[in-house]
Amino acid sequence: MNELYGGIQLNEAQSRWICRGLLDLAAVDGVHVNEEALIHELYSSSGGDVADLKAMAAEGFDPVAATDILRGDLVEGFLMSCYMLIYADGHQSDEERGRIAEYAAAMGVDEEKLREVHTRARLCLLQMLAAGIRNPEAIGAAGSALGLTPDEIAGVSGKED
Repeated sequence: MNELYGGIQLNEAQSRWICRGLLDLAAVDGVHVNEEALIHELYSSSGGDVADLKAMAAEGFDPVAATDILRGDLVEGFLMSCYMLIYADGHQSDEERGRIAEYAAAMGVDEEKLREVHTRARLCLLQMLAAGIRNPEAIGAAGSALGLTPDEIAGVSGKED
């Protein structure tokens, strides 16, 4: 998931705040093993010790305080990570989407920008899937399930309708 941060090497404070937010989000409807694996991957890939995650979850997450550390593109990268996380268990809940909207509002991201970030996250997921299966029909079905438009799906699959 580090590619979501535009090639920026996250420092320890940034990684901790991102993971605290993801842990908080995962807890909204119960932490799924896939969500946990995604958070572990992100934190360990930035040099963190996954043994620290339990203590970080207990610290909670304050999106306003996080904005002091996560600025500019990192805020959008964090929100994209949030969307990737809620898709990780195959079920996204209204509570999870609501929590992401709360984060965005507290971090100064308006609803229109948040919709753009959500679309980029879904496109990113579809691109990862497309790289693995190379089946335009399956990509189309997955894109539709993600709520993407036919034009957005065509841009990923390379298939024009």
